[in-house]
Amino acid sequence: MQSLQFCAMARLFLAALLCTQGAVSGALLSRNAAFQPGLENMPSGSPRLYGYEHSHYTLRCRMVLGLKRIPYRMIWVAEDDAETPTNLVGKKITPIMEIPGEGAMCESLDIIERLEGDGKFGPRLLKQKTDRSDIDAWIKKLSIPMRNLGRPRYIRSSVLPEFHSSSARQRFVTTHPLPFPDSGKTLSKADWAQLAPEERVRVYDHYWDKSAELLEEMNEVLQQGEGLIDSADAVSPHGLSFDDVFFYSRMRGISLIKGLKMPPSLDAYLNKMAEKSDVPLLNQMAL
Repeated sequence: MQSLQFCAMARLFLAALLCTQGAVSGALLSRNAAFQPGLENMPSGSPRLYGYEHSHYTLRCRMVLGLKRIPYRMIWVAEDDAETPTNLVGKKITPIMEIPGEGAMCESLDIIERLEGDGKFGPRLLKQKTDRSDIDAWIKKLSIPMRNLGRPRYIRSSVLPEFHSSSARQRFVTTHPLPFPDSGKTLSKADWAQLAPEERVRVYDHYWDKSAELLEEMNEVLQQGEGLIDSADAVSPHGLSFDDVFFYSRMRGISLIKGLKMPPSLDAYLNKMAEKSDVPLLNQMAL
C-alpha cells in the first residue's frame, strides 16, 4: 500500500514539475533576453512561421521576429504545397504564423501587429510608416528589371527551399507570368496558365539569356537611389520603422542577382539590416 501511495505521489510531483517547466518556458518566451541563442535550444511555445524564402511578405514577418529577438521556428512551404497552408488557415497563402495553444493566422501586417501589440513579445519596436513617395517611385522603376531578372533565377536556384523539386519549380512558372519578348504584353495569370508548358519555359529562358542587358538597365536605375536612404540603420530619418520593413523586404531579393552595382548607401543599409534583422542576404548564392 505504501508503495502504491509513493508511486501516486511521485506521479503527482512529476506532473506538477512538468507544468512548472511549461510555465517557465512561457516566461522565457515572454522575456526574450532570457533566451541565449547558441547556448540553449529554442524555448517551447515559440511561434512557428510558415513561408517562402523568396517572398517579401514572409520576409516582413521574419524581419520583425528577428529585430525583436523572438525565437521562432521557420517552416518552409514548397511552392506546390497547398495542403499545409490550407490545413492551417483554409487556403493556399503565406506567410502563416502559428503560436502553440492559439490558432494560426495569415496576412503579414496582421502577423506583425500581433507581434508588436502583445506585451509578451516585448514593447513596440517600429515607428509608423511615413510618406516615402521618393522611394516608392524609385522601386517602381526597378520593379520591371527586378522581376525579369529575379523570377528566372528563383527557379534555377538549388538552395531556395520552396523550389526543391521540379514540380515546385514548374508550379512557380505556371503561376508567375513574364512579358512576351516580342510584344512586351503580360498575360493574366489565368491566360498564362493555359499556355503550353514549353511556351512558358521559352519566355523564362529568354529573360535568363537577356541577363546582361537587363543588368545594365537595373544598375543604371540603382544609382538613382543614392541619397534616398537616411542611414545604414534606418531608411527614414525618424528611425527604425515600418518604412524599413517594406523597404528591406523588397530590396533583399536583388541580392540573388549577380553583377549588380549597388550605390554605397544601399549596400551599407542592406548589410546592416541583414545583421540587425537576422535575415541574411542571398549574395553567396547569387546567379
